[in-house]
Amino acid sequence: MEKLRKQARDALQRDPGNLPPCLPAAVVAAQNDLYHLWQNVSAYDSSTNLIICESLLTAIEYLAAWDQLLPNDGGPKPLEGNEVEAVSNLFRWASSHALPTAAFAVDYDDNVEITDELETAQEESRLRSELAITLIHSLNKLLPGLRDRSVASSPDVILAVASFTSEEDPWTTEDSLMEADMHLNATCQSKPWPIIERVLREKIRPLFAKTKNPAITSEGRKNLHPVPPTRFDGSSLDDSTRPWKNTDIYAASVLSWIISQYKPTDKAELEAHFPLLVPAILAMIDDSSVHFKATGLKLLVQILKPIQESGSDILLRTNLASVFRDAITPCLLSLPSITPEESSLKILGAAYPALLALFTTAYKPPRKQPQNKEDEYTTCLTTILRSNLISSFHHISASMPISVATPTSFPHPRLSTFLLNWICIFIKELGIHTTKYLQEIVPVLYPTLSNPFGAAHPELLLSSVSATKAVILNAHPRIWKWRGEILAGLTVCWLHVITESREKPSNATANKLADLKREIQAAVYLLKHALQNPVVIEGVQDADQLAAKDNMDKELDELVAVDAELKNLLLADVKA
Repeated sequence: MEKLRKQARDALQRDPGNLPPCLPAAVVAAQNDLYHLWQNVSAYDSSTNLIICESLLTAIEYLAAWDQLLPNDGGPKPLEGNEVEAVSNLFRWASSHALPTAAFAVDYDDNVEITDELETAQEESRLRSELAITLIHSLNKLLPGLRDRSVASSPDVILAVASFTSEEDPWTTEDSLMEADMHLNATCQSKPWPIIERVLREKIRPLFAKTKNPAITSEGRKNLHPVPPTRFDGSSLDDSTRPWKNTDIYAASVLSWIISQYKPTDKAELEAHFPLLVPAILAMIDDSSVHFKATGLKLLVQILKPIQESGSDILLRTNLASVFRDAITPCLLSLPSITPEESSLKILGAAYPALLALFTTAYKPPRKQPQNKEDEYTTCLTTILRSNLISSFHHISASMPISVATPTSFPHPRLSTFLLNWICIFIKELGIHTTKYLQEIVPVLYPTLSNPFGAAHPELLLSSVSATKAVILNAHPRIWKWRGEILAGLTVCWLHVITESREKPSNATANKLADLKREIQAAVYLLKHALQNPVVIEGVQDADQLAAKDNMDKELDELVAVDAELKNLLLADVKA
């Protein structure tokens, strides 16, 4: 054994990133029983990373050479007594060393500089975790010889392995990800719920126990009589109340893996575990860190999917729909100049999908709902559209020019594009209800389309044209009242794109401008179609609407007469 350990030490010191496929001394060492391996491993001090990695590699090489079969095809060796204890201890020991260390917490803290010492600590942790996961995977070969194989699916083992199920985590390597997936597929394929419940109760719940949220009870339900927090709560500055953020940073990855196990047919298990998941998700959403806030929002979207697909009404039964909404809404205020644009995009990019998923799951499930639920869904959408999306767009872009000579300014074009995309999504969800809010939506579209510098950022104009098309499709019975503003915006946008196309742009920009021209033509086609087909409302034909239809050709001809460049836009028959 000592010779094998020396070879393992030499290999780690020589090139830890390129370990040999096998160590010669392993064949001789593997003649001993498994208890001898555990005695050797446990006898060494685990105070340094090198000794831990040395022991892990020794155990891996030992198991690779150990023959788990009886002679003469007699099947797997039955493990008894000390060997069963050794296997259990090895699983537990490998799991304790697999978990990523707190050195990776700095990756999610914008206020901490990653020094050379921290990078070294991360490399050491990454190597140790990879070896530990490999050892856990190697121990699976011993399971056929055990009567009780539950040791491979104990909470400690599942927690450790599930921490390496996301390739986005900085501590996860390609090998650890693959071996973690193989172990989880082998141990949690059938009836994983008792295992998952134990992990949630024994491992995850204690990590969030000190992160108090007055909006929910200890059972994960809405607190109908919340106690308001004190004016200054010092716990928000106490790192010990957030181990999931500072030390046990694997918690979010484990939660994501657990949530991924729920299928539409697992409604009972999902509802039973939901109160255990709620405190963790809310704690992350309420956190000040951009990363963990966005992670909490993504976890909410992830858990809402099986809730909706299973037809569960647990959000309404527990009154948690309003709790989640109250937690998400403050995230929508993460805007420049207080919040940097990059951070704002990350938070809002998770917040708006979470809100829409929440509204859809709570008030628009697959099966038919009473009219009041549909009305509540529409109310939620319109509130966010008017109070957050449109107001945020005006806030980050000076969209109310002082005079005609002062064009609208878009100092944050990427964020403006993002908000326009979500305005378009909410408009499509609202359908005909969009008609009631044209007086608020059109003032967003016109200054964006008519901006003289818009062609410098074609994505912004594309988003505005897409939103314009959605408005025309959903609010066509009343769009004739706004045809002047919409036509003005589209024609000015067209002329700016034509001018920009003549400046010999790059191939990528030229392709975007060509796409933009086609989208503008499609929007004009939709507008012309809406005007040519007036809608009878409550049996009455609006005289002004008929007048708009009769005057349409004349109005378009007058615009073309002013600028011949508009002919291919206004008179061409280009379908949407």
